[in-house]
Amino acid sequence: MQGTKIRYLIGGIMLAVSGQTQAEALQPDPAWKQGKLENGFNWQILQTPQRPNDRIQLRLVVKTGSLAEKTQQAGYTWLIPKVVLFSSKSLSSTKLEQLWNSAIDPKYPLPPAIVSYDFTLYSLSLPHNQPELLKDALNWLADAAGKAVFTSETLQHAMKMANTSVATYPPDIQDPVWRRRLKGSTLLGHDPAQNALQPIDLEKLKQFYRQWYTPDMMTLYVAGHVDSRTLPENISQAFSSLKGKRHTPATIAALSPMKPETIGIISDKKKEDTLSLIWDLNWQPINDSHVLNNYWISDVTREALYRYLQLGLERKNDKALKLGLDCKVQYHRASCALNLNTTAGNLKPAMEYLAAELVTLRDKGLPKGQFDELYAQKQAQLSQLFAMYGHTSTDILINQRLLSQQSNVVDIAPEQYQRLRQAFLASLTPEMLNRELKQILSQEVAFILIQPKGEVEMDVDQLRNSFNQIMLLTPHQDKADMPAQPPISKPEAKAS
Repeated sequence: MQGTKIRYLIGGIMLAVSGQTQAEALQPDPAWKQGKLENGFNWQILQTPQRPNDRIQLRLVVKTGSLAEKTQQAGYTWLIPKVVLFSSKSLSSTKLEQLWNSAIDPKYPLPPAIVSYDFTLYSLSLPHNQPELLKDALNWLADAAGKAVFTSETLQHAMKMANTSVATYPPDIQDPVWRRRLKGSTLLGHDPAQNALQPIDLEKLKQFYRQWYTPDMMTLYVAGHVDSRTLPENISQAFSSLKGKRHTPATIAALSPMKPETIGIISDKKKEDTLSLIWDLNWQPINDSHVLNNYWISDVTREALYRYLQLGLERKNDKALKLGLDCKVQYHRASCALNLNTTAGNLKPAMEYLAAELVTLRDKGLPKGQFDELYAQKQAQLSQLFAMYGHTSTDILINQRLLSQQSNVVDIAPEQYQRLRQAFLASLTPEMLNRELKQILSQEVAFILIQPKGEVEMDVDQLRNSFNQIMLLTPHQDKADMPAQPPISKPEAKAS
């Protein structure tokens, strides 16, 4: 769906599905073979014979990030990948260079390492039909996982390397909206991209590495046309010698609820005004059909909302106004952001138009014709499920697996998905969707305006007052009939 990024999340209202009185447990997709070594190291393999020419994807997840750092250790999780990316105990410098010449997908390049608050991710993408290269990749990952070479030479080399080899999640840690989200959370003050304090004590760095890089807190994911009979043995040979066990419990990475604040931000990275309406959603692990149906009704409703607004923009034919919907789950918190991008001169009328459309949708519901069109599209997509699965590339399959596991979502087989999805669509009615629409659009939202640096600042509180007045309209009221609203309190309205 163009203009949106919809990920796993759940709506706030519990809706019973007719004909289904008891929740059915979701079963993990058996296509993903799983195993664990004696030292606690986990592996998961998806063999994809339907995609024989796809690249082989490898992802090593280490359950540690910047939250593990104490004050004097700040920057260690950011530094470690920079050291291990360009050194190896098992591979010669020539073999390591050959690996890196082949390990980045030229079409869809991923950073070799990503550091976050509670995980570190190593990613390799290899051409198919090169078993020796796959063995080298496993040996290098095992080196990164527990055999890193920390010397003054490898440290100096790491310090010289450009930061492009290591990325963070979220990608822009200094994004002003993200900084607002951190307030009151366990993540505050633990930036994944923080540089280590100089000079670096090598012994303390090694000690931190041994404490947090333990095999019982690692999982290797492999997806591609591989030999699933011999690969587990190759994994065992590479990773079984890793030692260590996690004794210190990790701090849980959790965001606080998004408060319905009014915030104005000046940014030197923006070229046009962006108005974001952000609301939190209840989140819980998806492990049975009841919760899955709740996710689906919420998901379909958000898509209906976005399509309704997009169709309205097409009729309006306003080329200066762009709309996006970004929904995601991050650190045990789900949220949606409805983003309106336009020019400064068009911002107020664009906001008024958006608010009026949301009121109409909330109070009158989705037009029957649009519901029927969306319903037919979902049925058509379901009928092509297995064909779509067969055409899904290995990089998407492995990334979906990572996302579902990070979000505590059971990654079910296509057969169970098809059966449960068909039952859900058979029960879906316009009344169900409109009830969910009303619930979503009745929530208080955070109201965030980001303006480019150098532009005349708008009064974001006045803009919010106008928005609220329109949202308070009933179907039979006109804007001119609304009484003046008291000004909204100004909680730190400006941020840099």
